[in-house]
Amino acid sequence: MLANKQALFDIRMQKRLTQKDLAVASGLSERTINTYESDIDNLRNARYKNVEKVANALGVSVDEIFLSSVSEKPKRKKPA
Repeated sequence: MLANKQALFDIRMQKRLTQKDLAVASGLSERTINTYESDIDNLRNARYKNVEKVANALGVSVDEIFLSSVSEKPKRKKPA
Protein backbone atom coordinates (compact mmCIF):
# COMPACT_ATOMS: atom_id res chain seq x y z
CA MET A 1 0.00 0.00 0.00
CA LEU A 2 1.48 3.33 -1.00
CA ALA A 3 0.93 6.42 1.06
CA ASN A 4 -0.44 9.38 -0.80
CA LYS A 5 1.60 12.52 -0.21
CA GLN A 6 -1.60 14.44 0.50
CA ALA A 7 -3.63 11.81 2.38
CA LEU A 8 -2.80 12.89 5.93
CA PHE A 9 -3.23 16.55 5.03
CA ASP A 10 -6.54 15.85 3.27
CA ILE A 11 -7.95 13.94 6.23
CA ARG A 12 -6.83 16.63 8.68
CA MET A 13 -8.43 19.32 6.55
CA GLN A 14 -11.68 17.34 6.26
CA LYS A 15 -11.76 17.23 10.07
CA ARG A 16 -11.05 20.98 10.14
CA LEU A 17 -8.04 20.60 12.40
CA THR A 18 -4.84 22.59 12.44
CA GLN A 19 -1.52 20.81 12.79
CA LYS A 20 -1.44 22.09 16.36
CA ASP A 21 -4.90 20.64 17.06
CA LEU A 22 -3.82 17.28 15.70
CA ALA A 23 -0.58 17.39 17.65
CA VAL A 24 -2.43 18.02 20.92
CA ALA A 25 -5.04 15.34 20.18
CA SER A 26 -2.44 12.74 19.22
CA GLY A 27 0.12 13.55 21.89
CA LEU A 28 2.80 14.17 19.26
CA SER A 29 4.61 17.40 18.56
CA GLU A 30 3.40 19.86 15.97
CA ARG A 31 6.78 19.47 14.27
CA THR A 32 6.21 15.71 13.96
CA ILE A 33 2.82 16.27 12.35
CA ASN A 34 4.37 18.79 9.97
CA THR A 35 7.17 16.35 9.11
CA TYR A 36 4.69 13.55 8.37
CA GLU A 37 2.62 15.81 6.12
CA SER A 38 5.50 17.41 4.26
CA ASP A 39 7.67 14.35 3.57
CA ILE A 40 6.00 11.10 2.58
CA ASP A 41 9.11 9.09 3.43
CA ASN A 42 8.92 10.28 7.04
CA LEU A 43 5.33 9.09 7.24
CA ARG A 44 6.21 5.73 5.67
CA ASN A 45 9.09 5.27 8.11
CA ALA A 46 7.23 6.50 11.19
CA ARG A 47 6.75 4.23 14.16
CA TYR A 48 3.47 2.38 13.87
CA LYS A 49 2.34 3.56 17.30
CA ASN A 50 2.79 7.19 16.21
CA VAL A 51 0.76 6.68 13.05
CA GLU A 52 -1.84 4.89 15.16
CA LYS A 53 -2.00 7.90 17.53
CA VAL A 54 -2.56 10.20 14.55
CA ALA A 55 -5.22 7.91 13.11
CA ASN A 56 -7.04 7.69 16.46
CA ALA A 57 -6.93 11.47 16.88
CA LEU A 58 -8.44 11.84 13.40
CA GLY A 59 -11.04 9.12 13.97
CA VAL A 60 -9.80 7.03 11.03
CA SER A 61 -7.94 3.76 10.61
CA VAL A 62 -4.22 3.59 9.92
CA ASP A 63 -5.11 2.08 6.54
CA GLU A 64 -7.06 5.21 5.60
CA ILE A 65 -3.96 7.33 6.09
CA PHE A 66 -2.11 5.10 3.63
CA LEU A 67 -4.77 4.96 0.92
CA SER A 68 -3.54 6.09 -2.46
CA SER A 69 -6.14 8.86 -2.50
CA VAL A 70 -8.61 9.89 0.16
CA SER A 71 -10.51 12.32 -2.00
CA GLU A 72 -11.00 10.05 -4.99
CA LYS A 73 -14.47 8.64 -5.35
CA PRO A 74 -14.96 5.28 -7.05
CA LYS A 75 -15.60 5.78 -10.72
CA ARG A 76 -18.78 4.35 -12.13
CA LYS A 77 -18.55 2.22 -15.17
CA LYS A 78 -20.26 3.72 -18.18
CA PRO A 79 -23.11 1.63 -19.54
CA ALA A 80 -22.22 -0.24 -22.70
